Amino acid sequence: MPHDEAQARDTYACRLARSLHNQVSTLLGNRLAHLPGRTTPPKSVHTTQLKMALAETVFRKVYKLGLVPKIIAKLPVLSLMLAVISVCWLLILPMDGQFRHTYISENALMPGQVNLYFRETEWNHVRGFRDEAAKWDFESASRSNPQLEGWLSDFGLKVSHHHDPQTNLSTMYALMHAPRGDNTEAMVLVAPYFTSDGQKNVGAMALAPALARYFARMSIWSKNIIVVFPQNGHTALRRWVDAYHTTLDVTAGSLEAAIVMEYPSEIDNFSFMEIVYEGLNGQLPNLDLLNVATTIARHENMQVSVQGTAPQNLHKNDYWTRLEVLARGILKLAVTGVNGKLHGCEAFSGWQIQALTIKAVGTGGPDITQFGRIVDSSFRSVNNLLEKFHQSFFFYLLLSPTHFVSIGTYLPSAAVIALLFVVSSIYAIARGVSAADFVASIGSVLALFFGIEAICLVGAISLQHIAISGTESSGAFYVITAALMLFTVLSSVGIFAVKAPRFSRPTSFLLLAFALYFIAMLIVTLLIVHFALAFCIGISAFPLTLVQDLITKTHGNTLVSMKARVKVVLCLIASSPVTMIVLLGYILDGGKTEGVLGLVQGLLSSWHEMQSWTWFVVALGWLPAWISVVVVCAFGDFTSLEKEKTE
Repeated sequence: MPHDEAQARDTYACRLARSLHNQVSTLLGNRLAHLPGRTTPPKSVHTTQLKMALAETVFRKVYKLGLVPKIIAKLPVLSLMLAVISVCWLLILPMDGQFRHTYISENALMPGQVNLYFRETEWNHVRGFRDEAAKWDFESASRSNPQLEGWLSDFGLKVSHHHDPQTNLSTMYALMHAPRGDNTEAMVLVAPYFTSDGQKNVGAMALAPALARYFARMSIWSKNIIVVFPQNGHTALRRWVDAYHTTLDVTAGSLEAAIVMEYPSEIDNFSFMEIVYEGLNGQLPNLDLLNVATTIARHENMQVSVQGTAPQNLHKNDYWTRLEVLARGILKLAVTGVNGKLHGCEAFSGWQIQALTIKAVGTGGPDITQFGRIVDSSFRSVNNLLEKFHQSFFFYLLLSPTHFVSIGTYLPSAAVIALLFVVSSIYAIARGVSAADFVASIGSVLALFFGIEAICLVGAISLQHIAISGTESSGAFYVITAALMLFTVLSSVGIFAVKAPRFSRPTSFLLLAFALYFIAMLIVTLLIVHFALAFCIGISAFPLTLVQDLITKTHGNTLVSMKARVKVVLCLIASSPVTMIVLLGYILDGGKTEGVLGLVQGLLSSWHEMQSWTWFVVALGWLPAWISVVVVCAFGDFTSLEKEKTE
């Protein structure tokens, strides 16, 4: 740090301490002068005098030791320490003693406490339905399937259709009214024609009518049952859920819970069951529903996987396996609804419906009727409830099918990141903004920032419109992705092409401080409702906090300044939302370009298709702050402070 700049900050700190001392003395004198007609001050005045004297002593000590400039100089170190603490906080959670075992909070659920009759007696029906389903042209059957409709009608279910004019898709669903119910509550069983991987969902299309036939013969139900056959678990199912709550005439009451089945295999056995539970915008189903499905699976001697746990790790319960599940869970929750690969449970988000997806994976293990018994027993447990799910957690992170951490345990990690950006914002103000400068410059800074915000809003809506209108063409997303990457690189590299600064020094530091503070407030806003997105944004944008120390060293043509310029460019590129989108696309799709294009397409069309607001959080929260830092680096004045006269 240059000597003149350090001396100037010392002088500024001294003036600040002296000003506080004068204010304290003046306040003390005024308080004593306004005591009418008293020769002996009251006890409260003596207490006030003591406090003021103590404050004066503290201020004198601070001034004498020069603590203010020393504290300001250590703020970058504090920011780095907070970043390390935040990451370490999550790394500690999978350790023994830091997590909790799952348990059933609602005693009325009683999973696995009844005899299940969906066994070998139903096997022939399942095989018969599967043989017929294997002959279908799934693409045309998803639009019209008279054979399936005839089966459901023969079982006594009321069949209806929902036609969506926007997608031109027709979704068939069947209602079974509960013999003991009052038609006010319902449970949903979903069997999409195509799985999230694009495979024909043959096994589920056989299980669904078999379960419908089985349910219709039982008189225990107090909640209606709806069986839905959408083309996919993405747009088609989401449109049906929205229409059910708005325009459909044939309904069966409030939807309490939903289970989506994915069983693409045409054979009787599978290896293990995977549970998918993430919802849109950070929503999760009540933990009791997951615990019910997991408990029933254990009773069936069935292995359960979450977050794509590899088969060889299903029996492990060590630190690294739990950490992998935790990391995958945070990443998947952050991009749920925008990665283009939806499993069906996401479609029920926003309507207070507890939903999960069960997937049959592999071959050679439990049989298909055991998979059906997961649905049977889960529906029986939900059928016991007299009210909505409310006892267990709605905010949690799973470490395994039987271990979790609650919101009070993991939330501080994101809160520490928000504090990190607040500290960096204070550091920027302390370095180059006085009280008078703040008053004089805050108006122009706010106008500039909201101008950037308006430009980002127009760009976000425009890109969304292009994505929606060009959904069938992958070429449009190639162009959009390439343009966004080019914009990021050119903006980061081109900041040093501007020769003459146009902002004053206070305006430069104040805009930088406001951008960092804006990210802090964004993280705080998302902290509870969408922890995963808040944490990912905070970690990804962390390099922005390093810019203000580096940018002051970029003036001149020395080797130090050249290295500083390279570091600033790298920090800007690394903290860009576009960079994180590209990296996530590669990571989530195993290093394939299609993963990046799919993530960009899903991000831009997610609001239109699924009402996921992730794109607008990125485009109107993270991106304006990043652009503001780029603008400050390009047009700001970060030259060394001139020596100021001491008073």
